[in-house]
Amino acid sequence: MEENNNDLLTELLGYEPGEQQVLMILEEVKKTGEDIRIVADRYAMPPIFIPDESGKFIYRGESMTSAQFETRFPHRRFVVISSHENQ
Repeated sequence: MEENNNDLLTELLGYEPGEQQVLMILEEVKKTGEDIRIVADRYAMPPIFIPDESGKFIYRGESMTSAQFETRFPHRRFVVISSHENQ
């Protein structure tokens, strides 16, 4: 696997995958024809966000709403924790 692909998987997963996991992901991409980001997301722990009063949270140093996150990262799952006070 090329170094840039390994860097991409590390970024998508949130950790450096082992050789066997890389092979599993690439095989699933080949078999299903799905984008590597969609397949890798199945193996990743989703990021967890707690929005502020305005409904925004910080991701990679950038403030965004859930809708903005979904638009920017359509392949990612994520968890939003909120209370009745900030809904």
